Amino acid sequence: MRPRYLVPIFCALCGCYESVPIQVNTVQPGTKVRITLTDAGTDSLARYLGPGVLTVDGKLISANDERLALGVTSVSMRSGQDQYWKGETVAIPRSALATVQQRKINKPKSLLLGGALLAALASLRLTGVVGGNGGGGSRGGPGGPK
Repeated sequence: MRPRYLVPIFCALCGCYESVPIQVNTVQPGTKVRITLTDAGTDSLARYLGPGVLTVDGKLISANDERLALGVTSVSMRSGQDQYWKGETVAIPRSALATVQQRKINKPKSLLLGGALLAALASLRLTGVVGGNGGGGSRGGPGGPK
């Protein structure tokens, strides 16, 4: 694979994301959210999420005045460990919500990181480390002059 084909892949992979606070009433189903639980919420949801859960990540399935239904993709424990889920639905009461955040791409940071990767790749190309002709081989091929 040629290095020039890697550039768009690197740019896509180097996106910087941030979590920004949002109002629960404005969230559309399918939105990726991170919910931070209150202490009481952690205790009341322990039988569904496990003990000591701090944050819950997933896609919003539905929301009403009493609870949010979330397709859970991961939970972060107060101990610092993460557990990954397969999208199981969990109903989270609004009284258990400390904060709700949405994951969004940070365009300035992503462009800066993408530019740095492009500059590094260009530098490597100029020094012959990437995309060179393999260096030092004879041009005659098999049976050619030695």
